[in-house]
Parts: sequence; C-alpha cells; structure tokens
Amino acid sequence: MEQPEEIQNQTENNPVEEKETPHEMPTLEEQLQAAISERDEAQDRFLRSQAELDNTRKRYQKELELMRQYAAAPFIQDLLPALDNLKRAIDAAENASQVDELKQGVEMVAKQLLDVFQRHNIKAIDALGKPFDPNLHEALQQMPSDEYPAMTVTHELEQGFILNDRVVRPTKVIVSSGPAGS
Repeated sequence: MEQPEEIQNQTENNPVEEKETPHEMPTLEEQLQAAISERDEAQDRFLRSQAELDNTRKRYQKELELMRQYAAAPFIQDLLPALDNLKRAIDAAENASQVDELKQGVEMVAKQLLDVFQRHNIKAIDALGKPFDPNLHEALQQMPSDEYPAMTVTHELEQGFILNDRVVRPTKVIVSSGPAGS
C-alpha cells in the first residue's frame, strides 16, 4: 500500500526516536548494588527507630518510678502542720495546769488530720450502730447487748478508713451477739 506523499514526508523528516541505549540502562550489578544500599538504609532506619523506642520506654519507666516514689509528697506536706500542732500540744501538756486546754488542743489536731484526709479522698468508716459488714469491719469480739440487735456494731475500737472506694484499714469493732441470755 502506498502512503500519501504528505505522510511519507512527515515520517522521513521526523524519524522515530530510538529507545535508550544499553549504556544508559543500569546493569544488573548496578541494580543489585542499589538494592543492597536501599536495604542497608532501611535496616539503619529500623535500628535507629528501635533504639529510640527503647530510650522512650526507659525514660517513661524512670518517670513512672519517680512519680511512684514521690506520689505521697503532697499528702505528707498536708500532714506536717498537724504533726507540728501535735508537738506543740505535747509541749503545752508539760506546762498545762488544766487538762481541758490540753484536750482541746489535741482535738484540734485530730480535726486537722481528718480535714487533710478529706482533701485526699480518705473517709472514715462509720460503724457504730450499723450492721456488721466484713468488707468494712474487723470483728475482734462479740458481746451480748440489749441495746443493739445481733450482728450490729456496738463499739468502735479502732476507726477504719476508705481511700476512694478501697478500704485502707477496716474498723476494728465489737459486735452484738443479741440480748443477754438468748
């Protein structure tokens, strides 16, 4: 088939570009070296990322340990004034002529301690007259009582406390065994 003269002239004036010469294409050896280099860079980035992760983990563990170590510091700072007042009460007891003044000073210190506890979410367990609860109370003794029904707390021997929702120390109590002679 003959081509029109115009098309023939165009193809003669614009020869088809040849593909890249073999000298411009990387050889297999060059491709292998490039792949090895790329692999080494990726391995290096991976190792650096692992080291950075380990360092971050160690730094976090150290910070966590420091937080645990000094977590009680605010609580202790709040308790120190009460301790100072208790020492003052002891000093005043040596010179006090009236026991009522000493009692009043010690009661103020006890109130101050309870206020500190309240600020730190520590609550006293109210037990007197309540039904015995082994989760909150530790029964040290049972006694007959005409005033309280059986299994009711009649005396608090040592006050218990709850921190948030967890019992820190149960209240040590005496529990009624019911009316005498039953």
